[in-house]
Amino acid sequence: KVRSKMKYLSYGVMVYMLLALIWWAVLLSRNNQTLYEHKLALSTCISSQGIDTQSSAHNIDKIHQFYKRNQIMILGEGVVFGILLVLGMWFIQKAYNKEIVSTIKQKNFLLSITHELKSPIAAINLTTETLIKRSLSPKMTVELHESILKESTRLEKLISNLLMAAKLDHDYKYHFEKCLLHEKVAYCIKRLKLQNPETEIISEFEGDDISIDADHEAMISLINNLLENSIKYSEHQTAIRVKVETVPPFAVLSVADEGIGIPDHEKAKVTAQFYRVGNENTRQTKGTGLGLYIANKIIMAHHGKLTISDNIPQGTIVSVSIPLSKNK
Repeated sequence: KVRSKMKYLSYGVMVYMLLALIWWAVLLSRNNQTLYEHKLALSTCISSQGIDTQSSAHNIDKIHQFYKRNQIMILGEGVVFGILLVLGMWFIQKAYNKEIVSTIKQKNFLLSITHELKSPIAAINLTTETLIKRSLSPKMTVELHESILKESTRLEKLISNLLMAAKLDHDYKYHFEKCLLHEKVAYCIKRLKLQNPETEIISEFEGDDISIDADHEAMISLINNLLENSIKYSEHQTAIRVKVETVPPFAVLSVADEGIGIPDHEKAKVTAQFYRVGNENTRQTKGTGLGLYIANKIIMAHHGKLTISDNIPQGTIVSVSIPLSKNK
């Protein structure tokens, strides 16, 4: 509300200044016209009295030039000041809209992060209390321990993403070294299958292992975020397809799901920090809006490109292109 009041107050001041400018221009123009008429009348009067006709004509010409020069000056200055005021109003509107978008993103982030932190902590607490207070069969005890492990892993991923996003926003120092992309992707898939045994992940590696120059920690984070994002937004009982191929001069990693998809008008927005499709109060999927933001920041630092396309007939394909290693 305070920002809105300041916005309209700024508009009010600028509109007042614009009206004052118009009035100033009209007043100056009238004064210039009056001065011109008086000088012209005086010159005509002098001319009619028979005083040096040639000199009088020269004076009239000078009066005309002075009048035109003043009119052009008044008009020019008025237009310049008017343009500056309009630009000022445009910049205020742009800054206000940017602030509103930023506020909405922060609100969504706080809502999502609160939920993401509270849910696993509450689940861990409840499961631990159950283990302490009740005598359970060995099978049930193992299942509850697995539940605790799953929730703590979820917390670990959340914290890792938050730390990585903070690092990327504060001049993260990349350490580039030769990496084998097949090996990195296979490692991430293996870990993810252990954590999500119900998810089917189909991998397709074309040719020999692909060599790239990459930061190890950043590349693992990128691959994990792409895979987890696809799992998060996939329908039940659908497969995630991971493909690694060479399209010189790039290595291309594609992750395709058969989930809810991303509308065309949202594709350019989902790589923004904290941005998530839909309303945070009604959204069913978990997340913080950091996954694709982190992936895009990392791939840009590796001089690559992230693209999002539709998976026919349903779902999304997220592809990253990474330059091949120069020293094989």
